[in-house]
Amino acid sequence: MTGGRRVAMLLLAAAVVVGAVLGVRAWRFSLTHVETDDAYVHADVALVTPRIAGTVEALLVDDNWQVHRGDPVARLDPAEYRVRLRRAEAALARATEAVEQARAAVRACDAEVTMAETELAQARQDYERASQLASRDAVPTEKVDHARTALRRAEVHVVTAQRERERARAALGTSVDAPAGDAATVREAQAARDEAALMLSYTRLRAPVDGVVTKRAVQVGQRVQPGQALMAVVPIADAWVEANFKENQLGTVRVGQPVTIVADLYPGFTYRGRVAGIAPGTGAAFALLPPENATGNWVKVVQRLPVRIQLDAPPPPDRPLRVGLSVVATIDTSDRGGSLLAPLAQSTTELRARR
Repeated sequence: MTGGRRVAMLLLAAAVVVGAVLGVRAWRFSLTHVETDDAYVHADVALVTPRIAGTVEALLVDDNWQVHRGDPVARLDPAEYRVRLRRAEAALARATEAVEQARAAVRACDAEVTMAETELAQARQDYERASQLASRDAVPTEKVDHARTALRRAEVHVVTAQRERERARAALGTSVDAPAGDAATVREAQAARDEAALMLSYTRLRAPVDGVVTKRAVQVGQRVQPGQALMAVVPIADAWVEANFKENQLGTVRVGQPVTIVADLYPGFTYRGRVAGIAPGTGAAFALLPPENATGNWVKVVQRLPVRIQLDAPPPPDRPLRVGLSVVATIDTSDRGGSLLAPLAQSTTELRARR
């Protein structure tokens, strides 16, 4: 055998060995890993919508601006709602004054009852004295009649004063010594005032989450209505991946298994996450026009199930993810002790509750 053939045979043997090693490694890898490139980045986009009707007075952000939760992003004209607040404050002041007047009326009625009871006691004494004197013929009968009439008048006066006091207390709605704020009318006016102040606060629209502003669909001077979408905020730091695996790949996939993710935008960088949940149905089953497999000619098509993957940590600032980016997701299925049904967030919550 010549030297050239010997070298060729050695190279062929080495290639076979390397190929066998790589083939065994690929085979062993396939036993514990499933992979798909049908995976995309998603995020729970938050909409900025007004709670009240109004005219846009100022826009404080633009598309692609980063905002934090609570940052003002737009402002509606507050003039109308300031007027409503002043009107509600005036109504509250009138209600408080009315309670004070009612309290004064109750006190006046109390004094009137006391005076009527005093007059009744005096009239009763006068009648008893006149009756005793009349029994000895010391005074004429006419004087006894006058005393009896005065007694009856005093009794009626007491009953009338007591009823007036009851009416005044009913109008007050609370005890005389209670704060004015305990009265129903004042509480109602206070609630109206708080509502007006709340409506005024709604003229300042704030970012609902941390993220990036996008799809701004409003201009200064535009009249907006409650619930109208003015812009969206994408929480980039809370992005997650939806990977659509074939049904014959999911037999060993469990919630909580580790996942490696490579984005087409950053081919040399790997994100890490975990299986957060497996959808209860295929994408076709929840489509607008689901397939009707019981009609016409049927062709078997391998279906895909969406698998939600939660990142272990927010993407680094120099490699941020964007909604809709294509990624390749690889699940390590070595640990198969996780759940098939309960999502990762629910399992974590239940575990904390047990603790």
